[in-house]
Amino acid sequence: MTPRKLLNLFFVCVVGFTICIQTSLAEDIRIPVGEQAKNQIPVDMPTKGMSKERVKALFGEPLEEIPAKGQPPISRWKYQEFTVYFDSNTVIHCVRNFQPKANPSEANPTKENP
Repeated sequence: MTPRKLLNLFFVCVVGFTICIQTSLAEDIRIPVGEQAKNQIPVDMPTKGMSKERVKALFGEPLEEIPAKGQPPISRWKYQEFTVYFDSNTVIHCVRNFQPKANPSEANPTKENP
């Protein structure tokens, strides 16, 4: 084997080893679903199977109504705390809207940052 081929082989081995080390050191963070929002205050939301009329009667007018798309026609209503998904006139899913936590420095503007 020529010195150039040995150098190339050495380089390939070093790069391959480096890639293997980097991927094996990656951190995998898993948070169980039940733990993800445990610090949030519970919110009443529509349940699967409710009609649009029942949702409006219990929760009022939505902030935004997004028209139906696709087949079957899926529409959604956005409320302050949650979004409701409908298949035609029936609730198929309801999810809580993301509420970012306030930055501690923004939450208390009178306190000076060091």
